[in-house]
Amino acid sequence: MIQAALLLAAALPLASPGAPGEVLRPPDRPVFGSFELRLSGYRPNVDSEFSAGHTPYNDIFGNSRPLMFQAHIGYALWHSFGTLEVGAGAGFFQVTGNGLIVNSTEKSSDKTSLKIIPLSASLTYRFDWAADHNGFPLVPYLRASLERYQWWVTNGLGDTASDGVHTGSGATNGYSFTGGLAFLLDFLDPSMARDMDEDTGIQHTYLFADVTKTYVSDFHSKKSWNLSNDKLVIAGGLLVVF
Repeated sequence: MIQAALLLAAALPLASPGAPGEVLRPPDRPVFGSFELRLSGYRPNVDSEFSAGHTPYNDIFGNSRPLMFQAHIGYALWHSFGTLEVGAGAGFFQVTGNGLIVNSTEKSSDKTSLKIIPLSASLTYRFDWAADHNGFPLVPYLRASLERYQWWVTNGLGDTASDGVHTGSGATNGYSFTGGLAFLLDFLDPSMARDMDEDTGIQHTYLFADVTKTYVSDFHSKKSWNLSNDKLVIAGGLLVVF
């Protein structure tokens, strides 16, 4: 047991070329922006718009939480005691089920899909001062976003659904708030991170996890679908800073 501990202690310096507190890049170097890819579960709270006992979304699509994919790009407005960015995002979501027979709760054999393209404009603050100056690997961040969800419903033929009067497409606006924590991957191998910086211009790479509360219902309008997530959104992904 003692021998194994000694071997592990000897191996640790080899596995971690950068000592704790090592500065990964010049702390006064400008930050231009960031790019992130994120995945989260999503289930729109459409059924909250209907009276008790009426759950059309659940009846057609069930209670699963398919993945929503999103990408976000940010431009740094300020970088000193942390980084303040303005950004924009876009993504895609789709869920498929069997339609309902008119004036019935029975399902038909025809497939129907709800497709959503979430668009956002955001303001993000990352407290990365400790990462820049001391190599501390944990970076908290906050984000406020304006949201616009472009959506459409398809029928059994794959066309946008229509009853002759209404078309099954539209857009719903709203907002969201996010809080999260990013882990600085450069911390694991600072020398490789510096090489990547010199070769590609990528200054930092992070893995992140965050929690978002969405309010996407045309600012609480009773005439719009409620596309807010029915729960707090837990997301994760990859962030690069350049």
